[in-house]
Amino acid sequence: MTAQRDTRLAYSTEHHTTTDLSCAAFLMARGHPLLGTERQLTGRCVFTFPAAAREDAVAFYASAQVPARAFANALRDLKTMIREL
Repeated sequence: MTAQRDTRLAYSTEHHTTTDLSCAAFLMARGHPLLGTERQLTGRCVFTFPAAAREDAVAFYASAQVPARAFANALRDLKTMIREL
């Protein structure tokens, strides 16, 4: 399935997926557990979170904020995971 501009891949009631690294870091900084990471054939990574993260993902695109240190730590952790895929 082709990723749309807002990085949503497919709607699911069980989980929320995104290819946006910043959004994924934001969700982790908000306390949502990362359920999985998968690299697509295109080289992009898909991050999977519980469905409850969907509301916070919408807040991210509406310019919600999280503590800078939590965001930076989550971003660093995600980049490390991506390198290991």
